[in-house]
Amino acid sequence: MALDYQKLKNWPFATVRKRYTREDSIRFARGYGAGLPGPLQRDDECFISAEDLHVLPMMAVALADGEFWQQDPETGLQWQKIVHAEEMITMHRPLPAEGEILLDREVAAIYDRGSSRGARFLERQTLSDVAGRPIVGIEVATIALGDGGFGGEAEPVRERIAIPERPADAWLDLATPPERGAIFRLPESFDVAASRAEGESSQATLRGLCCFGMAGRAVLKMLCDNQPERLRKMSVRYAGPMLTDETVRIEVWKIGSGKAVFRMHAVEREALVLNGCCLEYDE
Repeated sequence: MALDYQKLKNWPFATVRKRYTREDSIRFARGYGAGLPGPLQRDDECFISAEDLHVLPMMAVALADGEFWQQDPETGLQWQKIVHAEEMITMHRPLPAEGEILLDREVAAIYDRGSSRGARFLERQTLSDVAGRPIVGIEVATIALGDGGFGGEAEPVRERIAIPERPADAWLDLATPPERGAIFRLPESFDVAASRAEGESSQATLRGLCCFGMAGRAVLKMLCDNQPERLRKMSVRYAGPMLTDETVRIEVWKIGSGKAVFRMHAVEREALVLNGCCLEYDE
């Protein structure tokens, strides 16, 4: 059954009101690995201490997380074949440590990549205060691998983000959260990468929003001196899974005033996790 473009483009999202506490902000930061032994352990203290608590900008993605609306049978989508492709945040104002927010979302575009390559969805989300003033804008790109070839607009050619052919200007190695207590792990029913044989040491796959948060912690330190208010935009392209109990290396290259590109790979597996990522920040 072909994808119903008009129905999905105009999917009726209701505004969601969410309240979160300082404890939630700390929990999300720990979910991104804050406080684990390593080069950022001391710098992480401001994100996990109740006194003078700072908020990681990447927490916006966790606050917007929730409804997997593509699972609704009315969408007609093969939701089991949907993959997370890209994510971007645009900071209008720093997130408060606690409070109440409004979440609005829309399907901004659906591109037809052909029957063998699926459909590309671009979803826009906005986190605002209760007065309707935007705090963070989020863009999420997903690929519905089983729903291409519906006769829609072709995916536009996009500029490829190249990593400079020179050593990175800075890099950090970080430990991913351990399996026990990892709040952003992929549910076992979706986790085809994890080993589950009895008696074996197993690693669970961590969700894309955890990759986003871990990379964000690193670039925030390397380029913004750990000051969340200096981050303006951050975008990532997902290239592969990240697992619990492993080491990831984040490398950054400055490409202009207040602009940088970065990537992240799993050290032990020598595998890319994020690639072609961008950051805009106040110097």
